[in-house]
Amino acid sequence: MTDAWKKTIRDITIIIIVGIVYYFINRFTGFGLKCAFHELTGLKCPSCGISHMFIHLAEGDPGSAYKDNQFMFFTWPLIATEIIYLLYKHESREDIPKWNIIVIGIFTALLCTFGIYRIVMHF
Repeated sequence: MTDAWKKTIRDITIIIIVGIVYYFINRFTGFGLKCAFHELTGLKCPSCGISHMFIHLAEGDPGSAYKDNQFMFFTWPLIATEIIYLLYKHESREDIPKWNIIVIGIFTALLCTFGIYRIVMHF
């Protein structure tokens, strides 16, 4: 296993541990990160509900997870794969290919479209 993969696995492990700690803090204290956009406007931004979505997934409740954030419910595996890929590219000091930058742009456009639809439709 290369050093780049070892460092990537280390980084992923840290992200998972932070997520698990956040889950337990949220579940046992009720403390959670607040969305500044939602707090200021009362509207849901494209990423509102992601924490609750992952909590519901961890508790085996995909129906509630879907209601929390429909777009992220379907795309989080792609995002997780992209994060792993980008971490590896960073650790191996390789350039990110142009096709990948295009994929990130398309995803960002879709996320913005979802956010606008979510605001207009109030869900």
